Amino acid sequence: MNVYLDTCAVIKLYHQEAGSKELLALLNSYAHDLILTISDITRTEFHSAFLRRVRMNEIAITAAQAVLDAFDNDLHMFNQAAVDSTVKSIATSLIDNVAHKRNLRTLDSFQLASALFCHQLVPVDLFITFDHCLASAAKDYFAVFNCEVNG
Repeated sequence: MNVYLDTCAVIKLYHQEAGSKELLALLNSYAHDLILTISDITRTEFHSAFLRRVRMNEIAITAAQAVLDAFDNDLHMFNQAAVDSTVKSIATSLIDNVAHKRNLRTLDSFQLASALFCHQLVPVDLFITFDHCLASAAKDYFAVFNCEVNG
């Protein structure tokens, strides 16, 4: 089972919040045959999300650094799609053709483009997101587990 996770889904693996329990249960049900795929922009988005929580005084810098270190140490467990010129071209096409209908944002277009690119190499069986707009766009291409709805 090749599962593509957007950044919000990956965050749920490292920070207990709404949907985390359901996501972990889903992934555990496929543990015997699980491939986790992310975009290489996920690392940057992940770091940004946790440091934003520090700026907003939601978590301490030491707690954020521990989570960032854990994620960075786990990166080898994820297949990572590089946002190269091909993925950027797919993302631009998505923006041109989907964004006005589905409110697809720039970084979300890179996430979806990364999944579409990966799907050409190893089929993506499930796209996991916490973002309603991204889920709406992704459902045209993949089976989607939307933590916002399913969690």
